Formats: sequence, structure tokens, C-alpha cells
Amino acid sequence: MKRIYLTLDIGGSWIKGLAVPYMKCIKEYKIDPKEIKRVKSRLGTDKTVDDFIEALQELMDILVCPDCEVCAIGISTAGIVDYAGTRVLFSADHLAPLKSNKWIEWLKDKYQVPVVLSNDADAAAVGASVAGYLEGYRTVGIMPIGTGLGFSLWRNGRRWTPSYSQPLLGSIETPDGSYDQLASASLLASVHPDNNLVAVFKEAAYKEKTDEYLERLVQIIRTTYYLFRTDLILIGGGLAHAVQAAGYPLAEQITTRLQASPVLTGDIIEVRLVQEANELPLLGALLIAVGEQYAQSLRCIPEYKNLVTEEPYDPSLQLHKMDTADLASLLWKTEQEAGTALSESLSDIAEVADVIAERLNNGGRLIYVGAGTSGRLAAVDTVEIACTFGFPRERVLTLIAGGVADAAIDIETNFEEDASCVPEMILANVSEKDVVIGISVSGSAYFVQSALAYAKTIGAYTVFIQEKEVVSVPFSDKVIALHTGNEVIAGSTRMKAGTATKKVLNFISTIAMIRLGKVYGSYMTEVECINNKLIKRAKKILHILFHMSEEEAMRQLEIHNYRLNDVIKSRSV
Repeated sequence: MKRIYLTLDIGGSWIKGLAVPYMKCIKEYKIDPKEIKRVKSRLGTDKTVDDFIEALQELMDILVCPDCEVCAIGISTAGIVDYAGTRVLFSADHLAPLKSNKWIEWLKDKYQVPVVLSNDADAAAVGASVAGYLEGYRTVGIMPIGTGLGFSLWRNGRRWTPSYSQPLLGSIETPDGSYDQLASASLLASVHPDNNLVAVFKEAAYKEKTDEYLERLVQIIRTTYYLFRTDLILIGGGLAHAVQAAGYPLAEQITTRLQASPVLTGDIIEVRLVQEANELPLLGALLIAVGEQYAQSLRCIPEYKNLVTEEPYDPSLQLHKMDTADLASLLWKTEQEAGTALSESLSDIAEVADVIAERLNNGGRLIYVGAGTSGRLAAVDTVEIACTFGFPRERVLTLIAGGVADAAIDIETNFEEDASCVPEMILANVSEKDVVIGISVSGSAYFVQSALAYAKTIGAYTVFIQEKEVVSVPFSDKVIALHTGNEVIAGSTRMKAGTATKKVLNFISTIAMIRLGKVYGSYMTEVECINNKLIKRAKKILHILFHMSEEEAMRQLEIHNYRLNDVIKSRSV
């Protein structure tokens, strides 16, 4: 049998698809546009889901040979897809059949494999990440333009999803029409008798129309900047494909117009054309499917009855009848126990900290992954590492189930803990240099398990923090046990387990930073002097280390742009 992956891109007019042979290093796979097959999608306001399934069957007959075994299916689709990638929540009227789960269940029943959906712009973003477009500490807008305007936002190593959904840029209404209409490459193509978009950009007779189109596109990009503070816009889709075929300098034309009338802040908005154009959604959907298949094969689901955190610390306690002083005493006692129990894991913590220091020293990153309380505690440590030790922000990040934009302050509401983290991991450009630490007190969060499983396939060093002590798990290189046991309030792991988790993260990151030379004696040497308190702290450190007077310490900080470590280095020469 020939093992293959299927990747599909569903649009209003066409379903494009590709069968990709099974291979170990799928991340380096390059899509050949000539190998992409397509059929009419049979979508429309007068069409049913059965019509669409007929189109899928037609494409499957082309892609899947009799001796093929399908391993997983990744789908890029128009419309809003739920966070877990299981169904289409909302779509335009002509795409209404996609909202039925019938076609998804048809694929699952037919091939008995994972079927993962992604919004087409988000899939393009995943593809762009692997292609090397998403790097650094910046905010990037991925803008596939075809019949309408797709949009996905990537910020500082993560997909940015305000309100648990991709930004609906194309739905913005103006007196002249929606952004979908104003940016439509298909609408621009219609000015040509043969709907030839390449000719529109190539022939001088259409210059006035293309100039008008570019002005609309520039206004959309300006609006995008004001909404999301994007400093890079990546243009892909059918528009990118057409202008490349025409040899038209789209990015340069847009940049010239942006410079002629800059945004109010004076910032420079970089615009780049994505060479892969139409291939990115297919590439992104493929990578998500491959990662998901591997993650599901390693998934461990502990039995609920065996989760000690779901049982009360003392079943006989009547907390609602206890007075306040006794409650405070009880909580103090149990929190102390949570800290003491960590003594059993100190050797594991030390081992992990040393690996982190080594990986960071060699250019890697520290990536935390968590859901709920675990994710929020990790996010706090992420921020503190940067401001306490001056470590580059882009090399320490946290991925939280539901998305950082909201989950940092909101609770999960739609089974985010059970969703896969594979798309987020690909978007974060996880590499073999990195350390990925997943936190799931119960050990059951698939968001965490899938992140570690994917990272492990890439060669990253993976660590799993949970309550229970186990020798190993299939999706991680190392396990750190909290040993916190039952909670005072059954299931409330924000208490004992949360306290222990915060301690473990503090220990790991602090030891790693010390090993990296970020501490001199008992003092942080790369503290960011961003407020009066921290400036006073820096002056005190300079006085203790070099016996500087307050005036001299202040003068040296001013000379070195308030970089304490630069002052220390200048004195150590």
C-alpha cells in the first residue's frame, strides 16, 4: 500500500487538492503547483451539502488510487472554523453547505483518519510560517486575496486571535462596499473580456483600473495597521499569483503609495508578496494534518476516576461551615505542603534547567504551553524572564489554549483544552533548538499533549509538568511531577497545584538565567530600567558592585541608555 496525506483547499468556485506521499520530514516538503488537482466545488445558494459531497467524491477519485492508504486529511476552507478545527461555524450564503457536518463525517467514515479544518487565511499563515515569512518580534498580517479578502494575524511568535476568531477584516463595511468587495481580485479581473487578471496588470489599457484598485488596497492596509498595528503585510492568493505572472511590481507600487501618505504614527509598513501564492493554504493544511495524525497516535487519556486532583483533600471537611480563620489556616497548611512536596522533583528540575540553559545559549527558545491556570501562570513567567533578566522577548513565549489575546484574562468556554495545539506550534516555528514545556496538572489536556508530540517530532527538547509521577510518556522527553495530591476544593488546581506549578516555573527559568550569566552575585545584571523603582535598583547594584556614588551611577546609566549590563561590562573591561 502507498501511504499518502491529502490536503484540500475549498473555495466558492473550486476545490483544489493534492495527494502527498508519506515522508518523515514533511515540514520541508515543497508543493509543485503542476501537481495540484481541482474540480468545481458545486457550492452556491441553490446547492446542497450532497452536491458538495459529489464534488469531493470526484476529487477523491482523482487523488486516491486503489492501492493508496490515506493517513490524514487537512482542509483549508473559506468561512469561520471553530478553534478545534472540527467544523465550519459561519460562512457566506453561497458557502452555506459547508456548515453541515455531513461532508466532514463522510470523509471520516470513508478513510477512518483524522480530518482537520482550518480557515483558509489561517492555513495560509501556517504555510507562510514554514516558508520562513513569519519571524522575529513583530506583528504580521497575512492577506490572501482572491474572490474576497482573507486575513490572519501573527504576533510575536503566535497566532493572534481576538475574541477566539480570526479578524474579520473582509467584512468591514464602507459606503463603497465591504473590504471583500473592494479588494476582490476576481472583481478586478471582470473588467477584462476574458476575466484575465494577468492581462489586467500587464496591459496599459487597464492602468486606470489597476491604479484605482491599488488605492483601495492601500486604504485597507492602512486600516489594518490602525486596527492591529501590523508592521508587515504579506499578500498572497490569486492576486499574488496573477501579478507575478504579469511581472507587475505590486509590493513596490503599494509601498510607494504608503510612503506618499504615511500613517499618523510615522511607522513604516512593510509589504511583501508571497511567492508561493495559492500553494500556502494547501501547504498549511497539509502540515496541520500530518502533525495532528502524529499527536493523536501518541495521545494518552487518563481515566477520570484516577485523577487525584478531582478528589478532595479531606472529604470530611465542611468548608461552607468553617469560620474564616480556620479556612485561612487550612489553606496556609496545604499550600506549604504543596511547596514541600516538590523536594521529590528537584533533581528533575535541575536537569531540565541545565538543558534549557544549553539550548538557549545555542540560539534556541523556551516555549511554554498550557490551558487555563497552567497557561496563565506560564505567561506570567514569560513576561518576567524578559524584564527581570533582559532576555530577548522573542525567545521566550507562551501558547495558551484559546489564544493568548483573550485566554490570558478570560476562562475557556468552548473546549479549548481539548483542541489541538499543532497549528500554534507550526506558527511558532518550533525547531530542534527549542525547549517546549507543557503543563497539564491532570495530565489530560490534549492541547498540551499535542504540542509536546509535535515538538518531539521536530527534535525539540520536551518537558511535561503534571501532578502524577510517571517514568515516561510517549509524547515527551522528560516528566516533572508536582506531587501535590488532592485539592482542598476538589478539582480546583489553581490552588495547591497552581502554587507548585508557579514554583517549578520560577525554579527552572531562574536557574537557566543564572547559568546564562544573567546574575552577578545576588543581583540581576540585565534588569530593564523602565521605571523609577528599577532605576533606583540599578543604581543600588552599581553602588554595591563598584562603590559608585548615586550621582555617578545615574550618569553611567544615562551614558549607556539605561542598560545596566552595559555599564557593568564597561567597568569589567
